[in-house]
Amino acid sequence: LGHGDAELIYRVRRERKCLNSAFECFLVLSLARSMTRLPGKFAEVGVFQGVTAKLIANVKGDRELHLFDTFEGLSPASAKDNGVHRESLYACSLESVQTYLADFNQVYFHKGVFPDSAKDVDESEYAFVHFDVDLYEGTLACLEYFYPRMTPGGVMISHDYGMLVGVQRAFQEFMADKPESIFEQPTTQAFIVKGGAAVVAAAV
Repeated sequence: LGHGDAELIYRVRRERKCLNSAFECFLVLSLARSMTRLPGKFAEVGVFQGVTAKLIANVKGDRELHLFDTFEGLSPASAKDNGVHRESLYACSLESVQTYLADFNQVYFHKGVFPDSAKDVDESEYAFVHFDVDLYEGTLACLEYFYPRMTPGGVMISHDYGMLVGVQRAFQEFMADKPESIFEQPTTQAFIVKGGAAVVAAAV
């Protein structure tokens, strides 16, 4: 963790409420920066107050960053979430997040329940996507939408995999018949590299 990254993470986590730890923020920042060598857009689903989005925006360069959120808090949970969250938790208005990220170019906001909120996005590949949606159905929707759209070698990373049963179930069920591994982290996070071991080996 370089001094510049540490200072950035410290600053943005003090600017607004952030549900990711400093180490989790670093993993998002580091993976996003690494994926700038690949073609494709960046995205985040589950923006809350925009802290991790700001970290991604700081390293994305001139590529597009698409931010998806209801901006009205969580959707209703399903039975597979074991009642861990209440509806509308983690609400933050679209206008508030837009103001917070106003200094960055090529940042696009999509309000609504994902993936319906992606209907206005041109079809293309993604190099990096961060999920922080807390719920089984939302996580499964993210995987179903982005998995076939990922650039080979691109990364999908999710918050709460090691903490929330619905998030973990969605990953395990969706990836059960896929060749890629789920890389579980010592934080609550997990990520997938599109193309799996073959892509990782080729990059070494």
